[in-house]
Amino acid sequence: MVQHEKWLTGVEDLAELAGPAEARAVLGAVVAALARCLPDAGREWLADRLPSPEAGPARDAGPANLKSGTDVEAAVARRLRTTPGRGRYLTQAVLAALTRTDPALAEELRGRLPRAVVDTLAPAGESPRDAASHRPGVPTRLSDEEVARGLRHLTGWSGDRHGIERTVQLPADRITPLVERVQREARTMNEHAHVERADGGVTFRLRTGRDGVVTEPDLWLAERIDEAVAAVGSGGRPG
Repeated sequence: MVQHEKWLTGVEDLAELAGPAEARAVLGAVVAALARCLPDAGREWLADRLPSPEAGPARDAGPANLKSGTDVEAAVARRLRTTPGRGRYLTQAVLAALTRTDPALAEELRGRLPRAVVDTLAPAGESPRDAASHRPGVPTRLSDEEVARGLRHLTGWSGDRHGIERTVQLPADRITPLVERVQREARTMNEHAHVERADGGVTFRLRTGRDGVVTEPDLWLAERIDEAVAAVGSGGRPG
């Protein structure tokens, strides 16, 4: 059986998490998502080989209806309230840490998962940590393809690797509360949202740095903005 503490420490290290509590949450989310890729017999096989903190999420993950890596990253993202791109990197970190801790189990798990899951979640020549940030605190710029993949899981956003934006149409009395909430969210993430008001609506534009690139934190902030629109602008028409 895989050693829980060693696996946990590996996840914390590879994903550069804040501590064991965050690593436990990530482990649980990823195990639950991977279990939903397996039939009942495969789920029981996985649960029997995991330590008790992870065996529960494996057995009680929900319907076995995840068929691809995109499905997995979206499920992890929903559970952890992050972006699908971040969900992908965290899943890669969990699998990489499992390979370090119990190579035989990792290999057998990959053999039981659908090929579409394994292929999509395989790191593209770099570790999950490097894929998220080449240097601590310096997010890696995303490609057009990566931006497009991230935007598919958001609401009303468009753009490319140079910047993303969303326009929301809503009553005038809701615009200021929405903008204020978005600015608070941006400050907590040490990010910046460019805001442009117009009659009957507001446009949010996101990019990182003077060079005009899009990074993972821009997608994270976009998701926060979606949540703010849903909360503050309920009844308005998302653009």
